[in-house]
Amino acid sequence: MADVPKGHWAESAVRALLERGILTGYPDGTFKGTQAVNRYEAATMLYRAYLTWLEEVLSKVRAALEEEGLAPERVAQLYAQVAELQEVLPEVQKALAEYGVRFEALEADLEEMRQALLAALDAKGDLEALSKEAKGLGGRVAALEVGLAEHRARLQALEARLQAVERAVEELAKEVRGNEEARVKDAQATGKRLYAVEEKTKALEGAIQARPTGEVYTGVGEGGPFGGLALAWGGAQVRLGTDGAQARLTEGGLELAFRAQDRREATARYSLFEGIRLVGELGAGDGRYYFGAFYVVHDPKGGLLPGVHARLGAGAGLVAGEPGRYWVEARGGALLGPLDLSLGFGRYWGQGGGDTPFAALFATLTYPGDVVGALSLAYAVPQEDIGRDSAFQVEASLEGRLPPFRVRVLAGYRDGLLGSGVASHVDRYRFTTATGFYGGVRVGYEVRF
Repeated sequence: MADVPKGHWAESAVRALLERGILTGYPDGTFKGTQAVNRYEAATMLYRAYLTWLEEVLSKVRAALEEEGLAPERVAQLYAQVAELQEVLPEVQKALAEYGVRFEALEADLEEMRQALLAALDAKGDLEALSKEAKGLGGRVAALEVGLAEHRARLQALEARLQAVERAVEELAKEVRGNEEARVKDAQATGKRLYAVEEKTKALEGAIQARPTGEVYTGVGEGGPFGGLALAWGGAQVRLGTDGAQARLTEGGLELAFRAQDRREATARYSLFEGIRLVGELGAGDGRYYFGAFYVVHDPKGGLLPGVHARLGAGAGLVAGEPGRYWVEARGGALLGPLDLSLGFGRYWGQGGGDTPFAALFATLTYPGDVVGALSLAYAVPQEDIGRDSAFQVEASLEGRLPPFRVRVLAGYRDGLLGSGVASHVDRYRFTTATGFYGGVRVGYEVRF
């Protein structure tokens, strides 16, 4: 057998079974020792094994009869071997019954041979009786050889059925493999078509997003009526209005921005890596104010903890050539179902006067649905005497779209605090004498070019 190499632990056993005809191997010259045996193969091997054993016993009886005289010891050995054949026969019959194999005639012939061998043992030294029993044994051997030939023919029929089953199984396996290969090819073709559709969709979305868009807006807020125009094209955005001006350009990890409201600032920011980003920033503001900042940012997508966002930053500046306006800020949050909760702490070292140093705690809760809702709270403690020990601010907003319109409603209450953070020069928290409720409405009309 090609797959039973020399020195294999099963080599001698396989060779012995092959030499005795109990195993034949597969047509390709292999044994397939790791393959499970099916019921037909097991039945065929059992049938071959029993008939081979029977043939060997008959050969021994025939050889003993051809010798001069029958030694009692030889007759006793043959008697024991025939008895063993009879003892095993019911189990063989039970295993092969479902394949139409019957052993009734063979069983009767074996019993007659056993009786003849027993009579030969009883004859002992009586030569005339022994000769008579020997002739009877010859007849029994001949009858058993005829039965053996009949069973050899039945074995060949069973082997033919086995081969037919194996061919049918092989053809079925080929058909299944062919169908599976066809399904795989169909799935691959479908996947390629879906990929092509996705690529075309992405290209179409990119083309749509690349088209310039605009918005004309108007509204009323804490400072009175306002209005303006906003334009966007790719990574560039510009907004001009009575409530201030803003411009932003984004390209890869680089971001350039300019903002002008009550204060003005221009910044250049660059990000490295994704998921966990390192961000550097340089900027300039009113009154010969130049500053730099550094951030470590954990994004909710791609970071170590999915759904968690965090930012740790620190900055310092030069004001009219003097170092100052140091700050540190830490904020973090997580997605809680549909809600985004963010908490933070900041410390700012101002230069005094109108530039008050402070420590602040702040929190934001956002609902990013079709109608975006946000709730923010801030509490700040001045680090110099400004006539109050603390200040706070609570603000809520709702923003929804009804194309081509976009509406934003804002309402809040402040007690001596303006702004929304520590890092930005324009948005940095400031103390004020204003106390009370405030609100506003903004309506925009979107335009696509």
